[in-house]
Amino acid sequence: MDQINATETDLEYLRHDPPYPEKASCIIKCLLEKVGIVKNNKYSKAGFTTAVTPLVFRNKKKLEHMKTVSDNCDKEINHHVVAPCELGNEIVTCIFKYAPELHFKG
Repeated sequence: MDQINATETDLEYLRHDPPYPEKASCIIKCLLEKVGIVKNNKYSKAGFTTAVTPLVFRNKKKLEHMKTVSDNCDKEINHHVVAPCELGNEIVTCIFKYAPELHFKG
């Protein structure tokens, strides 16, 4: 938040569906980098799988579903976006498309 001068108001956008305004998208991208879903400014299929496995490892059907989500998003996410933080929107939009149960609306 400090790097982009984000405020608490910018966080409120995350309660809604993407796409998010630039600052909110930057926050998402930063969070995704911290958990390994974004590596070298690209979506990491392996990082996504590693991040969600603890949530679903006891349910083989859910684990297979998350692998499908990861594969689909790897194919669909635009890795050549123009805006620096747009990757945050791209990833979250794709994940929610295929795994709406991961949406952290509050």
